[in-house]
Amino acid sequence: MYVSIQNFPATRPWAQDRVLKSLYLNIEVAMKLTAIGVILLLPFLALSSTLGQTKQQMALPAGDIYELRVYSGAGSLYITNAEWQDTIRVFAEIEVDDLNIGDYPEFVEKYVELRLDRQGKRAILTSDLKRSFPHPMDARIDLTIEVPKGVDVFVDDGSGPIHIQHFSGQLEIKDDSGRITVEKVVGNVKVADGSGKIIMEDIQGNIEIKDGSGSIDVNKISGNVRVTDGSGKLSIQYVDGNVTVADESGEIDINDVTGNVLIRGPGTGELNIERIKGEVVIQN
Repeated sequence: MYVSIQNFPATRPWAQDRVLKSLYLNIEVAMKLTAIGVILLLPFLALSSTLGQTKQQMALPAGDIYELRVYSGAGSLYITNAEWQDTIRVFAEIEVDDLNIGDYPEFVEKYVELRLDRQGKRAILTSDLKRSFPHPMDARIDLTIEVPKGVDVFVDDGSGPIHIQHFSGQLEIKDDSGRITVEKVVGNVKVADGSGKIIMEDIQGNIEIKDGSGSIDVNKISGNVRVTDGSGKLSIQYVDGNVTVADESGEIDINDVTGNVLIRGPGTGELNIERIKGEVVIQN
């Protein structure tokens, strides 16, 4: 650790002594925090008396980390790039219905798993309720994650809305249920979703979507689009690339595509295709 001390007035030795004591204390605290690895910046802070709530922050230096893997249970998830930052930062908000504020520290210690670890060149974020959690209670962990540009993100999520925007890197999402919104992304995007609405907008890269049920809106894509859809309305427009769709049921609207359009099994819904510059092929 390098420490620079300078510009102490020679005529005020008492000031030097006071600053040095403060500096030594700060160095000692910083060394202890570094040894821990994951820094809890704001632990167990109660904020509400009607709906119990506690907030935590975690941070991990990115260094040579190339990927963040997020494993999350119930709760919302928001991910964005952090400008001028070389640290992965996580802001977690834990909410439990009908829990007294004073009981939060014990509840978190017993039932909440919230960790940000480093494994090789990967960062692993785990956010979930432990198996011992009393299921009649209603609890969730809402996450806000700031990631340095260039760090890829993989998400394995249980339930709750996902919103990712202003992000640069490769992105992969596996989700059971809940709305997914991805916008203003530079990089390829891959989504496998059970149910819930999917919105993709302003993506500079290829996108691939495998969806069980729920509507899909794809708009302003600079790259190829590939969608495999079970049911629900599908809308794709303003694509600078090729579009491939495999659909079982639901209305399909495709327009303003510069490349080719291939539809495999248009299903039972209405099919509307307009303003396609390339070839259109429909395979029943």
